[in-house]
Amino acid sequence: MSAHLGHASSLPSAQSSATGAQGWSAHFRRAVTAVETRLQLRDLDEHMLRDIGMTRHDALLEAARAPWDIGPDGKPQRRP
Repeated sequence: MSAHLGHASSLPSAQSSATGAQGWSAHFRRAVTAVETRLQLRDLDEHMLRDIGMTRHDALLEAARAPWDIGPDGKPQRRP
């Protein structure tokens, strides 16, 4: 007499929950870094912006983006 209780792989494991927490904290760190670098970009002078090929308008648009507006690799998501 045996009961079918499901597969062990369907049960949450300590490893999968730790990976989820690490994934969340990594995404949070990327969002904080995005905010910091966007604020630094906003504060660049005209000469520095010209050196990196941006206008003041471009820098202000980038700085105004939402903190979570980043891809999984930490780079900004491209707008359509």
